[in-house]
Amino acid sequence: MSEKQTQCKSCSKEIQDKVPIIRVIEKLDSFFAKDDLDSALRLLTYWESEANNLGDTRGLLEILNEEIGLYRRLADKENGLRAVKSAIDIMEKDEYTNTVSAGTIYINAATTMKAFGLAEEALPYYEKAQKIYNTLGADNYKTAALHNNMASTYAELEKSEDAEANYLKAIELLSSSHDNDGEIAVSYNNLAHLYADIDPDDERITESLEKAWEYLQSPHITHDGNYAFICSKCAPAYGYFGYFLREKELSSEAERIYGRN
Repeated sequence: MSEKQTQCKSCSKEIQDKVPIIRVIEKLDSFFAKDDLDSALRLLTYWESEANNLGDTRGLLEILNEEIGLYRRLADKENGLRAVKSAIDIMEKDEYTNTVSAGTIYINAATTMKAFGLAEEALPYYEKAQKIYNTLGADNYKTAALHNNMASTYAELEKSEDAEANYLKAIELLSSSHDNDGEIAVSYNNLAHLYADIDPDDERITESLEKAWEYLQSPHITHDGNYAFICSKCAPAYGYFGYFLREKELSSEAERIYGRN
């Protein structure tokens, strides 16, 4: 059998009218591990077009969800909100709202809306996600993500008590596993900013930053691409509060990991 025939036989085993979403996500993760956002964007743009051409609605929804988060990282408001609208339209038109995955997409969409100045408009989508999670049951990590992002939105709206309650709930849920130590650190850094907005002399600012640092140094954390992303999120907080050596250490660690990958 020729090489060409062998390749065709192998290709015939794949579903030709669907986005190979597992392979796409694996490739996407490899780009994120190197902080190669340009390649990630090219990949998602290509597969968004392919999903439309194939008429693969579920695959398109998966791609849009990834785009929503990426455009948020790229601070691309126009395309970020376009992806949000497209994803929500698909879910509510085609009745994809009865799964835990739908709740996750609502959270992602709402978080991007908040990031682009639409905090008030984002709240109803967090509420939709919360209803789905409560009805179908979601694991601690997903539920903590909901509370963390809701907290950030409440903080934006100057609803400090609601923000604090949600950050603390997220920390409680994440504390069920050492695998979440990095995410707990992010929550404590966010709490520090919240307390500073209320009272710049609040002693809880320092307490939160110290707790965050303890979790960032956890021996249970794997120093992979996700940890690099966490370091890049936490570093500015330490710089903001005058912990410049810690800021430098976290930034250097993120660069080291991305460079290695």
